[in-house]
Amino acid sequence: MKKDSALKQAARWVAKTFGYKSETRFGKIVWRVFAASASAITLIFTVILVCEVVDWAGRVHHVRKCRREKDAPTYLHKYGNSYVSPYIVHHSDYDSGYLYDMQQRRRILTGITWICESDDGDSLTFFSNGKKRGYFNRFTGKVVIPAQYDKAWVFSEGVACVMEKNQIQVIDHSGKPLLDKPFAFTPRIDTYCFHKGLCPMMGNNECIGLIDKQGHWVVEPKYKDIDQQEEGFWKIYDSVWNEGLLFPDGREFLPCEYSNIYFNDNIFVTTLKHLDKVYDYEGNLVNSCNFRRIEPLSYETDEYVFDEYDGITERKEASAHLRKYMSSDYYYGLIDTDGNIITLPSYRDIEAVSADRYLCFGPEGAVILNDKGEECGKKP
Repeated sequence: MKKDSALKQAARWVAKTFGYKSETRFGKIVWRVFAASASAITLIFTVILVCEVVDWAGRVHHVRKCRREKDAPTYLHKYGNSYVSPYIVHHSDYDSGYLYDMQQRRRILTGITWICESDDGDSLTFFSNGKKRGYFNRFTGKVVIPAQYDKAWVFSEGVACVMEKNQIQVIDHSGKPLLDKPFAFTPRIDTYCFHKGLCPMMGNNECIGLIDKQGHWVVEPKYKDIDQQEEGFWKIYDSVWNEGLLFPDGREFLPCEYSNIYFNDNIFVTTLKHLDKVYDYEGNLVNSCNFRRIEPLSYETDEYVFDEYDGITERKEASAHLRKYMSSDYYYGLIDTDGNIITLPSYRDIEAVSADRYLCFGPEGAVILNDKGEECGKKP
């Protein structure tokens, strides 16, 4: 006698559990219905499983196909692209990139992590492969100087600074060194680029000056740091980080006697004594005393007035002869009503104690000044 399958045996056990007997006509009908349902359910699950397997295999095949297409040298990604010239495209990815020639329809330089183009439109653009830096022609995409430098900067005014073994050298478009002797590298200099024929460099005394393209000192190395400004000037710093300014050609404009220098149509400077001045770009003094605002000063008199709103009696206030003005770094000085400066902005705050007496709070304590700015006494 043929032995029933495990599925049929399970079905018979379930049928018996509910009291159905296969010998009866009703039991046989129930059994057939149950067996047909179980077979249908099994078939449905089988079809679903097969469809899922086919769909998964299709997705895997599609991913592999797309990966093969994207790895192909003729493929250009849709996103992360920028033109470095009319026909050369740079594709930037998370950890790698490449150059793509739109005329040849293929990649011409791969393994690029990042590039940096010259501000003055030079034909050479530097690139990094993640370890070393070199240069390629942005119009052809061909490597002109192989990736061999530890650090490199963009070409500026026809030359570029590169670093090997912690030494800075200046090269031309062929990679030929132009200096007889390299200079020591320092991270204090943000960018080794030439502006108006000058580039910041560190001397043997570990101070910074400006050299020309032949490596000669135009500005002797005597500053803590030198930064090139967008307006063309050079900002200089002494050993305690006081600020000064050089003209674009390296001539001294302002010595390192200022706490802050910034540009906004004119040149705004703040002296170490908190006085604000304004110069134009030719070096002419436009305003010898600039300030943020002027505030009136008032004091309490011996007269009393009744405040009907609050229901209290208060001392009557009167205006002092002078006013106080505030510098850009929030120091105060005295000024008269005609705009004449009486004192430098040397105080953290000023209060009027009478019509011609002013309590001035300075770093070393408070003093009392008169209308002429003369000291009349100190606050005990």
